[in-house]
Amino acid sequence: MEKRLRSARVELLDQCLVVEDDSIIRLDLEQTLKGFGLKHVHGASTLEAAAEIISSSPIRFAVLDYNIGPSNTVAMAEALVASGVPALFLTAYGTSVELPESLSRMQVLAKPFSSELLAEAMLKELGRLSPPAEPDVCDGGCCV
Repeated sequence: MEKRLRSARVELLDQCLVVEDDSIIRLDLEQTLKGFGLKHVHGASTLEAAAEIISSSPIRFAVLDYNIGPSNTVAMAEALVASGVPALFLTAYGTSVELPESLSRMQVLAKPFSSELLAEAMLKELGRLSPPAEPDVCDGGCCV
């Protein structure tokens, strides 16, 4: 699975955001993502730091801890997904977190998780939010 992620349009993942308030988990995630072949992995431990990164870097994928202190990353995920940026949630509370309808198909990984599960979830999100294929151009009843 990790090999598939390394070969799966990694150029689209040039800029990845990791929002995680536990510094050990965040650093481990950053290293894992770099091991997958991602070039620039930006780590943030607060929503404010994450927002600053989003405003200054062309983020292409986001890994978001569901709970950051007393807040959650749902609004951030909604904004990212609405702008076409695939994202997934991490949580220590199991995979049954309450998500709004707009995020109901988003991948949720329960901590702890393996790098294999992370790669699988990322591939699913990339596939789910990939732009649709170009439609055939029809000219006079004949598709070209």
